[in-house]
Amino acid sequence: MTVYVSTLAFQTSDVDEVVQMAQDHGLNVEFSSGLPYREDMQTVFAEAPVKRIAHNYFPAPKNPFVINLASADASIRERSVAHCIQGLKLTRAVGATFFAAHAGFCIDPDPNELGRPISYGAIADKEIYWAHFIQSLKTILAEAKKLELDFYIENNVLAGFNYKDEVNPLLCCESADILRMAEAFKGEDHFGLLLDTAHFKVSCGTLGFDVASELERIKPYIRAIHHSDNDGLTDTNDRIDATYWFLPYIRDYRSLPHVLEVKRQSIESIELQLNLLEKYGNS
Repeated sequence: MTVYVSTLAFQTSDVDEVVQMAQDHGLNVEFSSGLPYREDMQTVFAEAPVKRIAHNYFPAPKNPFVINLASADASIRERSVAHCIQGLKLTRAVGATFFAAHAGFCIDPDPNELGRPISYGAIADKEIYWAHFIQSLKTILAEAKKLELDFYIENNVLAGFNYKDEVNPLLCCESADILRMAEAFKGEDHFGLLLDTAHFKVSCGTLGFDVASELERIKPYIRAIHHSDNDGLTDTNDRIDATYWFLPYIRDYRSLPHVLEVKRQSIESIELQLNLLEKYGNS
């Protein structure tokens, strides 16, 4: 198994310290959200002496925004597409094979609202956002094919506090949306799903779906996996242990890239969790 450790997992947001710890302990790294803006961050990523990938909101822009490939605001949508294409180019520069970003939203949340209750009113026709989302993906995938890279979409997380009047303002939280997205790109070898198991656990709980049945439906489209745990109500990037719901399934996905996306762990804790993934993946 190839397993990366998200930059979220380290007890520092200083990227130089993260890279040094990864090098000292032989860790592969996913450069992700949580790293502050730094003018030379692309250079740091390009020159880091570790195996690495870039993910979603990396590198953080000088002027914060929320990536939304489905936004009704053309400027946000275009900026989101440009960020993903930049991510693909960084990916190509370091010899990695894929870049992934979150599925779109039917709203444009403030960056400070992510992971918390989002302020929004009535949702307009959801089909409008789907059309924007699919067009954004087509634009990004055209660039991915030119670069001979893959582009993946990560499933969103729907917590109960954002499920008002049984209206879901997020795309690709459950199998129905994921299958719809997959059907739109049927036969596209450069596209797939990055399954965030913690997002999936919360979303299935909020929507009242059986997580095992939902997983079986999307299994053919999974191309990479993010691992963390939570209480089933909120995405908190908790550590994984022997009770982690996805452990029995890891063996089926051992050939895929995996990422430990827990938050603020000691090196000793990170290594224990990596060993757990390896144990079940190779069992």
